[in-house]
Amino acid sequence: MEATDGRKARSQRTRAAVAEAMLDCLEDGLLRPSAKQVAERAGVSTRAVFRHFDNMEALLEEAAQLQIERVIGQLPPVVTEGSLEQRIDALVLHCVRRNEIIAPVRRAALLSEPFSKVIRERHAWMRAAARRQMRAAFAPELNALSEPQRSDRIAALRALLSFSYWEELRRHARLSTDAASRVLRNVVQALLRR
Repeated sequence: MEATDGRKARSQRTRAAVAEAMLDCLEDGLLRPSAKQVAERAGVSTRAVFRHFDNMEALLEEAAQLQIERVIGQLPPVVTEGSLEQRIDALVLHCVRRNEIIAPVRRAALLSEPFSKVIRERHAWMRAAARRQMRAAFAPELNALSEPQRSDRIAALRALLSFSYWEELRRHARLSTDAASRVLRNVVQALLRR
């Protein structure tokens, strides 16, 4: 029994190490790491990668779940009470922190999204979660609108607080984190006060 438990524990550690190695590769800028690169990073054989995962898509699924767990634990809460200013500040801070943390992995994921069902599903889940957060944070303001206005406002907020817009501000406009945060705060305030 102890030998079986030891093998099972080793197997679980190897599986976790492979998933972490996949994330490490993505964070280091390897946009589409091979099984060999992941195995080298994990300190295991390529054969071990496929002993624990049927294919690279299954490995991506495990790595995506690990990424979600890592990121969620580092995010400040979304505030649903208090003044509009307080709620805007909290949601902007949440989105800024999220976008900064996920940047390297998200860039790689965007390249693979057309070819990966796992990545498409995870991105859809994240977009839905972001819409729920916005609805909760700005319920008083959004509930005062007609359904078409509310839908439009949520779509605009989602676009403004998305990783894509953050990339535009940080990489293309070359704004500092503070400057990009200020831009987000200002446009969200303008949108919600209309």
